[in-house]
Amino acid sequence: MKAFLPEQTRVSQVHLRTASLERSLGFYADVLGLSAHHPNGSQAVLSAGAGPELLVLSEDASAPQRPPRSIGLYHLAIRYPERRDLAHAFQRLINNGYPVEGASDHGVSEAIYLSDPEGNGVELYADRPPTQWPRRRGHLAMVTQPLDVRDLLKSVQDTPAPPEPPAETDIGHIHLHVANLPAADRFYHEFLGLAVTQRSIPDALFLAAGEYHHHIGVNTWAGHAAPPSNSTGLISYRLDVPVKEILYCLSHRAPLLGYETRTLPDAHGPILQIRDPNGSWLEIQHKQQTSNPQHAEAAIDCEHH
Repeated sequence: MKAFLPEQTRVSQVHLRTASLERSLGFYADVLGLSAHHPNGSQAVLSAGAGPELLVLSEDASAPQRPPRSIGLYHLAIRYPERRDLAHAFQRLINNGYPVEGASDHGVSEAIYLSDPEGNGVELYADRPPTQWPRRRGHLAMVTQPLDVRDLLKSVQDTPAPPEPPAETDIGHIHLHVANLPAADRFYHEFLGLAVTQRSIPDALFLAAGEYHHHIGVNTWAGHAAPPSNSTGLISYRLDVPVKEILYCLSHRAPLLGYETRTLPDAHGPILQIRDPNGSWLEIQHKQQTSNPQHAEAAIDCEHH
């Protein structure tokens, strides 16, 4: 099936439950350089400078930590607009003595892996130009090779890291541990309408709107156990879509397939929440975009999806 969601679709926000807001802000704000805004004493919203809101942290001091081998968030992926911005992010980690767990060259991107203080996986990455993405027999062929971190840091040699990342920094994708790959395939591909971009990595699936390498990744590498419902970690994640009729289509199809939904009011327009196979809320919100709206409209066909 071709992608139902238009290519302008983006992962826009991730909402995490934390047992200690102060400890989490010590990482996301003090180490990564995101700007924190406090709507109230138990919640903070983070953005890259004056950019859009990327991350919401909600504190529940009684929340147990999610077991490491359980379904839920594998990592949220913060995407930097340029390679040098990723190098500056790496510099911030080094300057703060924050441990890095891995660094990989995926062909489509260069990435640094670490965990926040509560064990949530975080990927920091920058894309290569799509013309350089590796392909095999016409299909995307992401790889995992060691990242040349010396070469990365050389790109900003003698240039100190600015205090915060550029406003264009966003959430490039989200990757989830799931209990059942076919169930995830049905939800994200057959129901939601993301195209499968790669199936060749064992026990994993990568999906995207348009021609991107992936907006959502899923895998069964952590087993099948479900964490306590109030544990730390993922509460919701949001997709911005350029056509408001997508909310109508999905809200009417979801009950037919047994997916729970609800609609929340928001200053930027209603948010459709759909319970994913892990029990987290996938949020869909319409955000008006000016780039090629005719192409986006043409991509929507509820009757034949």
